[in-house]
Formats: sequence, structure tokens, C-alpha cells
Amino acid sequence: MIKITGIKVEVNPQEVFVRTEGETYAFPRQVSPLKISAKIDAYQYAMMARGSMPDYEADEAISIVQGVNGQKYLPAHISVINSGLAIPTPARFMPHLKNVNLALNGESVLYDALGNLIEGERLIKYAKTLNSACRVWLNAGFPKGEGFRNLDLATITSLDGKGEPVVSIVGLEDCLEQNCWADLESLNKQGMPTKKAPVEKYEPGKTIYFWTPRENAVARFGANSDWACLNCIGDPGSRYVVLGVFTSAKNFCSLNSEREDSKSKSFSEGASVARKK
Repeated sequence: MIKITGIKVEVNPQEVFVRTEGETYAFPRQVSPLKISAKIDAYQYAMMARGSMPDYEADEAISIVQGVNGQKYLPAHISVINSGLAIPTPARFMPHLKNVNLALNGESVLYDALGNLIEGERLIKYAKTLNSACRVWLNAGFPKGEGFRNLDLATITSLDGKGEPVVSIVGLEDCLEQNCWADLESLNKQGMPTKKAPVEKYEPGKTIYFWTPRENAVARFGANSDWACLNCIGDPGSRYVVLGVFTSAKNFCSLNSEREDSKSKSFSEGASVARKK
């Protein structure tokens, strides 16, 4: 006779377990909320993580519901900035897309701006929106310049005294030169993929169809039942009822630290919230 005895494992109901790359980590179901100065429904905003498992930081949140629909690129930005919010760049949005899908697969965590873990049906619904039911502007334009393919990357940072957009311009970094299925693990610092995907289909959180930047175009993200794409050939003058934005809101402390040119901290003032099992 073979006797098999289990080992009792204490489970803390205030934690959730995440397994990634052969290791298991425990994360709290509740972390410190972001302090947002703009008027938002924090329950409808998800923290945008920086870094990689298990040491995430967050100083910004993004709406989980698409809004500001039916506006052209510049009017959409002006409307959003006037409300104290922003439109995320590809550098912020694309890693967030990856993280949402990792959380859906039990390989990461996602919190709302209140500090509550987004899980269960709420997480499933949000992931479905990003993977199959949205079409939004991103904060990126591609004027002629001195970067990759003789293009620059232009992002709107604020409005001037006349209410006109203030733009930050840097050289475009190297990315894929052709329109193709791209590997989301190959994103550069500007959120642009640099390598082809190993498969020619949409795999949520792993691949994206990429339209490489074109002069005087702007960036959009879109997803339907068949695929999702990062479109960098968008016409800034386009306007569709179904084309909107996911607004983002920065932590009040982060806004202050930007003015002071200092680094912001994490979910709980810089300390890792993960506990290795």
C-alpha cells in the first residue's frame, strides 16, 4: 500500500498568486490608490504598470472604457487635455496591453486606480475590450525629421496660452520597416515593435499587426474579433463615430515630481508589492 500525504498550505484570502517563468509570487488584492487630481471615476481606470514581473511601479492610470468618440486627432487631444487628462503614447499603451493579457492568463496583476485588484469577470470584460472591441487614437505623430526612415516622433504634452497643442519632438527609433505581424516582446522605448512575429496571426498579448510609421501620419490602436493592430499611418483628419480614446490620468505626486525633475515611486511608495512563494 502506498500512502500519499498532502502538505497543508496556508492561503491568505488577501493575496493572489501569480506564476511566471517557473516562480510563484503573491500579490496583495489591495494596494495604495493613485492620487489623481483630475476628476475621474477611479473604479473605471486601471493602473499602467512600469517595469517587469515581479517589481512593478505605477504612476498613471488609463480608462477601461473608450470615450471622446467621433473627434479628429488634434481636437481629441485638446478636449482631453482641457479635462485634465491625456491620451497615452504607444510607449505607455502597448506595454499595458501586454500586461492586461498577462493578468488574464494568471501571469501578472492589474489594479484599478483605487488600488483594487481587477480580476474575474471584470478582468475578462476589460481584456475583451482591448483584444476585440476598440478603436482609439494614441499620442504619436510622425513628421519629417532626422530619426528612423527620416522621421521624428511628435507627442502632445500640453496646451499653450492660446489653447494650441505643445509638441515634444524626438528622433524616431528603429522599428520594423514593413507592414507585418509583429512580436510584442520586441517593443522599443517608444512602443514600436522591432521584430516580426513568429506566427502570422493575432495572439493577444504576444502579437500585433503593425503598420510602420509614415510621414505626417499619426498612431491609432484598433481591435476587432479577428485581430488587433498598431496603425502608424493614420490620417489625423479622420473622424469616425467608433474612433475615440482611452484617457489617462497621472498620479498627483508624479505631476509634481515631473516639475521637480525627480523620479516617481510605485504602488506603495517604491516598495515591491510582490512576495515570492
